[in-house]
Amino acid sequence: MNLLPLIVVVPLITAVVFSYIYRSKYVKPLTLFIGFILLVLPLLGTYGPYFFGGHGIVYIGTIPLVSGIVYTLNPLKETMIFTLMLIGSIVLVLSTRERELSGVFTSLVLMGLASVSAVILTEDLFNLYVFYEIAAITQAGLVILSGTEEAYRSAFRYLLVGTMAGSILLLGVGLLLSATGSLNIGDMGRCLTVNPLTPTVYGGLLMLIVGLAYGGGLPPFHTLKADLYARAKPFVAAILQAYSKFILIALMLVVLKLFGNLPIFHTTRGVLIALSVFAMVFGTVMALLQEDYRKLLAYHTVSQGGYVALGLALGTPLAILAGIFHGINHTLYKSALFIGAHILDKIKSTDMRKVGGLLLVTPTLAFLILCAKLASIGIPPFNGFQSKLLLAEAVMNANMPELAVLMLILSIGTFLYMMKAFYLIFLRPCSEEQLREFKDVKISKYYILSLGLLLVLCLFLGIYPDIVIDRLYPVVEDIGVKWVLESIKNS
Repeated sequence: MNLLPLIVVVPLITAVVFSYIYRSKYVKPLTLFIGFILLVLPLLGTYGPYFFGGHGIVYIGTIPLVSGIVYTLNPLKETMIFTLMLIGSIVLVLSTRERELSGVFTSLVLMGLASVSAVILTEDLFNLYVFYEIAAITQAGLVILSGTEEAYRSAFRYLLVGTMAGSILLLGVGLLLSATGSLNIGDMGRCLTVNPLTPTVYGGLLMLIVGLAYGGGLPPFHTLKADLYARAKPFVAAILQAYSKFILIALMLVVLKLFGNLPIFHTTRGVLIALSVFAMVFGTVMALLQEDYRKLLAYHTVSQGGYVALGLALGTPLAILAGIFHGINHTLYKSALFIGAHILDKIKSTDMRKVGGLLLVTPTLAFLILCAKLASIGIPPFNGFQSKLLLAEAVMNANMPELAVLMLILSIGTFLYMMKAFYLIFLRPCSEEQLREFKDVKISKYYILSLGLLLVLCLFLGIYPDIVIDRLYPVVEDIGVKWVLESIKNS
């Protein structure tokens, strides 16, 4: 029996339940319980397709077409969803330490987990759009729960622009439906391959890229995402960036499946690489200029999203693998960094110029945050080194050495602003009076344990990257763009 739908159905149903019992005394224990249940869900599905409503393959003449909505599970999707559920579980456990926790927060987190999981699993483009919209709404709702005026403004701007971006994506889905007669991504790809391209197809592709950029935080929507991360509570920002990374990966894979082996992808590839490089450079430069620690982390997230998109945009199996692997790694160490930023919430200041000497107050937390920063820079033996090295190898194999040089320069920039932040927050001397105030700050053991778990995973994947790479490569090998590979061999 295939229990694949439970990956989406369980968090979806429990989200509805929590929205009704949001003031109940049972919210905290139930939140802890569902947090542990989430870790089991990705393991319930059986590899292969799942057809909803008794539908399946139908034949029109000799042509096989998919009837109805279908979800598929493979090692790639399973790994992505397990990582997503792990971060979701950690965030839910940490939320129980908040006095003002309500069922509304738990409901929004679960709704986001269900919607992003559906975006990853679905092979139906309209079904993808529906859950894409739900994910956008839940992200804005989680930021609103921060309760500050800046959070309200950030969420409103995100939803306002999202109304337009979502409408553009829906119109793109409609155009592709009219050009292919199907909403199934596999059927669409086969139809586009055998039929001449029309302006309708070009328009659908353009609108798909707009939706991809908004959902994944690529230009021109990168500042909206950065503001969203900066205004949310730190442990909430951890789940927000996880949502964005996996939506970005899922939509980039859709573009590759639909257009990867069409002549139009030559131009599309250039556009996606340009957007990726701009995000990498912009995020790094803006992070270097920040004095607010949350904004620094937010712009770092934008830059790392560019790395992920770059790998997928290159289109070779190795590059796709590197992009996805970096997305998984980034989700882990960036969640650790956002969770570690909770210390600044406790002292009620995110301005790094007004902090200092916290190493004497929380040495364990300081050590864990330092490890997370080393992982984000790409220092061995942490996982960030492995995925960045793999991406650099993929860039060189694609005959784009200039991008490898750019990655090296940006990694130096990442080292500078990450070490600057660590010095200002933990090492810079502060007054005795200020130090006495900081000593009253207590960090929950839940935060320390969460950071420790994430960093153990970062270290483990840094030492044994083949555990993930060997699982993912057979899947991405089938997605690789054939004409890109041929052009590389002929050059």
